[in-house]
Amino acid sequence: MTQYDSQNLKEKYLNLLAEKFDEEEKVATEIINLQSILDLPKGTEHFVSDLHGDYHAFQ
Repeated sequence: MTQYDSQNLKEKYLNLLAEKFDEEEKVATEIINLQSILDLPKGTEHFVSDLHGDYHAFQ
């Protein structure tokens, strides 16, 4: 990617951010929130199955 392409890409991202957020602080807050969501541990998942036909035991 050339320097021109890189600058053009940055301008596109900044324009998209400007459409959604009217202040720099709001952009920073959104970035922090999204990063914290990515860093959180994955939630616990529970799986229940019907073991050998014991369907009534799980109700």
